[in-house]
Amino acid sequence: MAWTAEESLRRIRRLRETVPQGQVQVKRWGGAEIQRRRADIKSLRDARRGDEPVIFNVRPSEAILVEAVHVYARLVDFHDAMTSFGQETEDSHAGALQMLHLHYSGCDRLIEAFEVQRVDFHGGRLHAVVVAPGGPEGAAARAEKAMAFAYALKRTIEEASARISGGRLRSRVCIGLDCGMAVAVNSGRGSEPEPLFLGSPANYAAKLADGEVPGIFASDNVRRDLSMRRLMRDLHVERSFDVSEDARLLASNVSNIEAQVKSVVDALGSAPELNYFASPAVFEFHRHEPPLRSIDFQALMPSNSIRMPVASIFADLAGFTKYVDQCIADGRVEELVANLHVIRGELANCLKLDAGGRKVRFIGDCLHGLIAAGSRTVTDEPATVTGAVEAAAGMRSSFELCQSLLPGAADLGLAIGIELGATPITRLGLRGDRSVRCAISRAVSSSEMLQQNSKKGETAMGRVALGRAPAAIRRLFVDGIAYGLDVAAIDDLLAAPAVITSGSISHTAQPYTKRA
Repeated sequence: MAWTAEESLRRIRRLRETVPQGQVQVKRWGGAEIQRRRADIKSLRDARRGDEPVIFNVRPSEAILVEAVHVYARLVDFHDAMTSFGQETEDSHAGALQMLHLHYSGCDRLIEAFEVQRVDFHGGRLHAVVVAPGGPEGAAARAEKAMAFAYALKRTIEEASARISGGRLRSRVCIGLDCGMAVAVNSGRGSEPEPLFLGSPANYAAKLADGEVPGIFASDNVRRDLSMRRLMRDLHVERSFDVSEDARLLASNVSNIEAQVKSVVDALGSAPELNYFASPAVFEFHRHEPPLRSIDFQALMPSNSIRMPVASIFADLAGFTKYVDQCIADGRVEELVANLHVIRGELANCLKLDAGGRKVRFIGDCLHGLIAAGSRTVTDEPATVTGAVEAAAGMRSSFELCQSLLPGAADLGLAIGIELGATPITRLGLRGDRSVRCAISRAVSSSEMLQQNSKKGETAMGRVALGRAPAAIRRLFVDGIAYGLDVAAIDDLLAAPAVITSGSISHTAQPYTKRA
């Protein structure tokens, strides 16, 4: 393996030096920041520049505490859109990308009208926040604005997906809302800004949007701010009460909202945007010669997209949302920011520098990355799975080093999911530098689900990846799960002799216990 403890320790020390805990600045979002943002947007529009700034120009050594309403909107039908007659093909992937391109473009146009901030798109999900008016005294007004925005968003997605391309890109939408205090940080660099909101409100809103029934679903926190009947903070119960009609009634002027929806849909259906939605042919695919770390997302666009078999990896900091909430309550946000900078920075280093992979994005406290091995013309799938497992092991070994060095990290864990499959990789949307890095496929969705269903210390491998893995790698996994799979585990278990049973060699995985 390319990973070594010495190199990992060197990188971790360098990351700790770039963002020392004692030099982290913590600010609170308030009226002055809101007015500054409005002035920035106005000056850009006056200069006829089309892109608005990210909501927080946050340095790595800064964090902003924000009272906000978090809005997650998920395309319910997106997963099925990736296949045609049960198979993933170039055409089915192009159709799914068209759906996202339409969705992203429509959402961004609507966001501008509501003084809402788009945080990120990930596959079929949008994360946005309502931060104005600021402060505890603005809670009710923020909740009302978020509900009106959710109603307008639902109507826009329904209308645009039904009217454009003859309804071929139609999708239902499930929207979740929660509110409260979160920590805003920025993990991106240069043309790839990554504003992130960490804490319970973003996490819970995402869970509310993860149901299969379309509609708008508000948490008890939002219900409290709107003086609605409370539901005892029960996710299952909250998911069963669609508040779409309440959102419509809370909208101060429904006719104005419907006019905004019509304006956005009309704009999406007119030139030049029509070219992006009229035909799958707008997406042109090519292979990228491994390693994938050389992918330049700035050069990608619908007409210059990558599609090839890759291993998708999701690595998530288990227990991190609870840790964030504790740090906010105890006044340890400086510790949180410094630790997050080091841990995620080193996980990304492992993926890129040790394994030759490419980070797609950070999603909260989760890293999504891609790995492939092979040539310009073909992906070596067994070698790709091996590389993904080695990358996961390196990440876990680096994470263990971080735990030994960072205060407050001992109770965190790392849960990893891996799956293999043909995956398109591109940039979507109509927002210049704010366009979205995108990698979507059943492999991506499955690897994320595997990670979400994993416990601390587990690495989960999907059915396709397990079927393509060499026997020496398969023996590391029991029912698709390996526990404590770090670099030492790979060295120990791959060195263990195979067991001969019934005249054949059986590579039976054994539970791994760390050496003292």
